[in-house]
Amino acid sequence: MNKNLSHNDYPLAKSSYPKSDDRNPTSKIPNPKGLILSGGKSTRMGTEKRLLNYHGKSQEQYLYELMQPFCDEVFVSINAHQQTELPYIQDVELAVKSPIVGIFSAFQQFPESAWLVIACDMPLVSQETIEFLLKNRNPEKYATAFENPEEQFPEPLLTIFEAKFYEPLQVFIQQEKKSTMRLLQSLDIELLQIPDAKMLKNVNTAEEFDSFQR
Repeated sequence: MNKNLSHNDYPLAKSSYPKSDDRNPTSKIPNPKGLILSGGKSTRMGTEKRLLNYHGKSQEQYLYELMQPFCDEVFVSINAHQQTELPYIQDVELAVKSPIVGIFSAFQQFPESAWLVIACDMPLVSQETIEFLLKNRNPEKYATAFENPEEQFPEPLLTIFEAKFYEPLQVFIQQEKKSTMRLLQSLDIELLQIPDAKMLKNVNTAEEFDSFQR
């Protein structure tokens, strides 16, 4: 039997954040907080993907401004070796090394909040992408995610994770598992067909970045 874990069972994630404000007091569903996943090593790219310029500014700045109208607060997920001038949540030190650590660290800071999570290597995410995801959000499920049209699995790096997701996430972390996609597949989630598959485009290498810029 899996025991219920407290977020106090793990080292605390470091964070820097402003005072929150209620951006949508009339909404029946509270706004999620926003998380820009960028704590990876960017080994294949050779430079930090969050700092690449696709839209006349760094990708982390672009996503931060893009997510602000839809989120209570927005944070950049960073590792212990990164720095940012934006509000951030630093990854906790865990045995597993994957984007799931950034998601876990965010829930550890705000366990009662839902999280809109977007990876920094998705340059084609737009206002319309986020609006579609929020419009079709099902807060009764563990998460609302797009189905990857090529692989037919839930895309974990452009997802709304509800607060209830934190409990199975803690168990998953305790078991030293690292695939957020596998965890989503094991839970009752709202799975959406994405209007345009290009929205899920990842840019992971210098060659892909150069091609994208042409």
